[in-house]
Amino acid sequence: MHGQDIILSILVISHNQRDYIARCLDSILKQQIDVPYEVIVSDDRSDDGTWEIIEEYEKKHPVIHGILCNSDECHPLTRSERCGWNKATVYKHAQGEFFVNIDADDYLRSDDIYQTQLNALRSHPECAMCQQRVWQVKDRSPLETGYAWPRHPILKDGAVLDYSAIIQNDLIGVNPTYMIRRNAEENPAEKYGKWYDDTVITYHHLQLGKVVFIDRADYVWVQYGTSISNSDKGWDRELLYAMLPFHHAQLFPKFKNLLLAQPNLNLVHIAKESILRKIRLQDTTLQYIKQFDGFISKYYANGQKGVRSKFRIARILLLYKQIRSASHKDDKTLDKLYRLVMQ
Repeated sequence: MHGQDIILSILVISHNQRDYIARCLDSILKQQIDVPYEVIVSDDRSDDGTWEIIEEYEKKHPVIHGILCNSDECHPLTRSERCGWNKATVYKHAQGEFFVNIDADDYLRSDDIYQTQLNALRSHPECAMCQQRVWQVKDRSPLETGYAWPRHPILKDGAVLDYSAIIQNDLIGVNPTYMIRRNAEENPAEKYGKWYDDTVITYHHLQLGKVVFIDRADYVWVQYGTSISNSDKGWDRELLYAMLPFHHAQLFPKFKNLLLAQPNLNLVHIAKESILRKIRLQDTTLQYIKQFDGFISKYYANGQKGVRSKFRIARILLLYKQIRSASHKDDKTLDKLYRLVMQ
């Protein structure tokens, strides 16, 4: 909608999703939105005809704008980094007071969810985000065969939650389920670069206000056997997931103790096995973890020399946290663990 003040920016990322992009865009165009909005589709080097479909939609629908992204510019080592770079690229074009992210292989199952979230945010100026639930379905399966993610007892319709409640109860969820109030004075995409992935986007905006919850499951998250979340196996997957809380604690010091408070069973297991034997990782995983600070990264990246004693201490601290409970109030133990792992 050129010439109007955009209120909502709907940000779509795609890469070789010819079979899905129309379904995604059609579900967006069906939304009953009573404010000026834009749909920006950022395509990352598709060579299967996805971009040509985007161009056709752009010609027919003035609200849709296609842009090109080249994630090779960020020298990515993983598909997650490529997605982060694409989301950073598309965010830079957003003009709206509010924005949502959506992946081109996912879609919406109602025609009013965005308006509902928008109304909730306007009614709650203290909130930075409005969260809905996920409807999960397998690829190529009918919508009705899917299911809504379980709802935590504190997630009642209209509930307003602060960051402590969200993190302590592990309610971060999937970023595209959020509508987010955009701070036009800063550009988080520039701040985080290729790390601007779903979780980082959510944590960043969680620093800026509370979350209002809408008890709807209208974001359809399509699951694939080869998706990013399913691509890593074995030790590679365990190590990467164990390191995430420490990586996020670096990026968001405000949340450090909350992020590390929950017993990290993956890291306890990895610490034990690292003491007993050598863990072998794929070359791509090794290259990826070299980008992170901390002795765990250096341990695996540099041949696992000289730091077994640190693993023993880290494991003792993690086990102590389990015994003492997961309370984030045990700041001294958490600080020791954080310093140990990140030095």
